[in-house]
Amino acid sequence: MSDKNLVPTQQNPPEKRGEAKRLRLERRQRMLAQRGEAFDVDEHDARKAQTVAKGPGQMAIVQPETFVLPPRVQVNRKASSFSRFIQLSFCLVVLLPTLLAGLFFGFVASDQYATQSSFAVRGASSSSSAVDITSLFSMGAGGASSESADSYILQEYIHSREMVEALVSEANFLEIYSRPNADAYYRLDPSVPIEGLVDYWQTMSAVVFDVDTGIISLTIRAFRAADAEVITRKVIEKSEGLINDLSMRAREDGVRAAQREVKIAETRFADARKALAGYRGTEREIDPTAAAATRQSLVGTLETELATLEAQLNALLATMSETSPRVTYVKNQIRATREQIDAERRRVAVADDGQTQPVLTERLSRYEELLAEREFAEKAYTSSMAALEAARIEALKQQSYLAVFVRGAAPEESTFPEGSRWTAILAGSLFLAWGVMALIAAAVRDRVA
Repeated sequence: MSDKNLVPTQQNPPEKRGEAKRLRLERRQRMLAQRGEAFDVDEHDARKAQTVAKGPGQMAIVQPETFVLPPRVQVNRKASSFSRFIQLSFCLVVLLPTLLAGLFFGFVASDQYATQSSFAVRGASSSSSAVDITSLFSMGAGGASSESADSYILQEYIHSREMVEALVSEANFLEIYSRPNADAYYRLDPSVPIEGLVDYWQTMSAVVFDVDTGIISLTIRAFRAADAEVITRKVIEKSEGLINDLSMRAREDGVRAAQREVKIAETRFADARKALAGYRGTEREIDPTAAAATRQSLVGTLETELATLEAQLNALLATMSETSPRVTYVKNQIRATREQIDAERRRVAVADDGQTQPVLTERLSRYEELLAEREFAEKAYTSSMAALEAARIEALKQQSYLAVFVRGAAPEESTFPEGSRWTAILAGSLFLAWGVMALIAAAVRDRVA
């Protein structure tokens, strides 16, 4: 209450107050009459206003009041159309769907039993004790990536069409999910195409792969506990078969690749041996290296003999003249030996007149090339044979396998379709959507007004 709403009665004469009150009552009556509403005037207030309005001579004495409150305007408050729209939209958007969802989950939806399974794709550990740093890095990175790739493949396979076809043919999938006791919303229509069966299977199963731990969690729902267990066992069986097939393909690919390398190395080694044999037949020389060694030995012998003759000549000149027969004979021997040495050296690198065979240096160079090719092909063939044997040994071991440590057993009570949870989620979502819609409508209304 503010001070301007309080009127002290001692400052104004009573006749002015009564006249003012009467005017206020008349103004209020006119205002309500325009609205088409009735107005009941307090008899005490009307009588009091008439008494004061008689005049100074006939006025009754009115005791002064401490404070007089102004009359309150009595207005019949009616709900506006916007408020009615908000209330109606709340009922239609929030209350009605939530009520229908609660009734559906409470009285219509059938109980669903869920099995929880956990497994992981693992690889065989290496049995070799001598492992270098490079192999450790390759084993760590390659093994982890291979297992993760197999896990992602398995995750996609469980929700694939191949899995649905296997369940239909081997696990009586259509009969299990189209039982008459199931509700119409979750019951499967057996006449739907295979794409519809895949979509339905994806709604009744969930596969979650944890990248950090490598564990795959599988949840399968059915209208009976035994049916959920049967479907789970069949899915795990098919998953194990897939991982074994992938591992077998990898092993077979490794063996085939090693066999191809062996064939290539064997062909190369055979060609190198044939080329070397053809060279020997064409040149009529088994080993040019031995011929070169023989010539080198001959030149060395001649050089030794030349040195001996020169020493003998020096000794003879010390006691004889240069014209003596003995000195002349030794000189002739020295000259002949030098000529023979020069001829032998020229014969190694320069062909004689009319000689069709290549010189020794060319034959030796060609022979060394063929010999190096044969040795390299032989080493490659030996290495490929060792790789093939290692691939065969590795193929005997199971590279990857499915480690199932939690097999989904038949549950004792139903856990789906989680009616209270989904009803609460639906109610919260609809309420948020309705709130946003109401705010937008209010903003538009204020803007138009």
